[in-house]
Amino acid sequence: MYTYEERCVMNLGDCYTLLYGCIGRQLLDDHGETGEKALRDATRRFGIDRALATREKHLAWGAKINMQNLFTLSHDLPGDPRFRRELQELNPQERVSHTLVCPMADAWKAQGQREVGRIYCEEFHPACYSAYAYDYTYVNLAKTLTQEGDEYCAFNVVLRPENLPEELRPQCFEEYDPAWIPPEIEPENANGKRGFGILSIKLYFHLLQAALDHLGEEGACSVERGLQNFSGVAAEILKTSASKDSRSVDAAFVSDNVPIEMELTEPLWERYGERQAKERMEIHFCKNLLRKLNPEA
Repeated sequence: MYTYEERCVMNLGDCYTLLYGCIGRQLLDDHGETGEKALRDATRRFGIDRALATREKHLAWGAKINMQNLFTLSHDLPGDPRFRRELQELNPQERVSHTLVCPMADAWKAQGQREVGRIYCEEFHPACYSAYAYDYTYVNLAKTLTQEGDEYCAFNVVLRPENLPEELRPQCFEEYDPAWIPPEIEPENANGKRGFGILSIKLYFHLLQAALDHLGEEGACSVERGLQNFSGVAAEILKTSASKDSRSVDAAFVSDNVPIEMELTEPLWERYGERQAKERMEIHFCKNLLRKLNPEA
């Protein structure tokens, strides 16, 4: 039995996952190969965006830019209690792991979006992990739970000092920086609402931008239809979760369990609100979701 706080984290994560799934599904259905090209491009853009934000934060802390820090210092999200992983190796040069249970893969599969999820896996992880270490990371994702027949995700992420330019080696590995003093880094207080909220805004923004760049307004219309579909999916998530916790789906419950705030007051929209991104989100997701939750209002 999960606590209310754990269920909120699960719902926030599922909403983030299915925001991608619903928009991605619509792009594929409406535009075929061109829609897939836009989706893959958007996913890479998002991965790079997340990587650069993480690297900037680590450099500000005085941390080395390597695989151990990428996977241990970047806890901007709380752990999902459904997630299961076997970690084989983690050091500054490499991380080898198997993901046995992935809530994202399960959510996509349940919604008939497994193909869309596979695209996320193929594009996000290599783009993100490589960009974090100045495009010198080797990423081998041999298996994924979004691929039919694969029983786990197999990650092998490698950064070798021999492949780096000499000027970058001290920034990545302490053995090349003998004067370096390890900084005292306070563990981050992961906040699910904040973390998934930031990621959801960025993810949606890159999906819309890539759709517009590749497909023009027809692509934007597909994103809008994806948001409308997502509002229905999110409404069902909220209703099901509220029933399990014997709660009413009021404004506080929606705020706790949906990463996007209904009022869209997050300052990040100032940077990620171009090309009517904020207005489209308000009309096609927020207002639709509230209508589905309270049809008589």
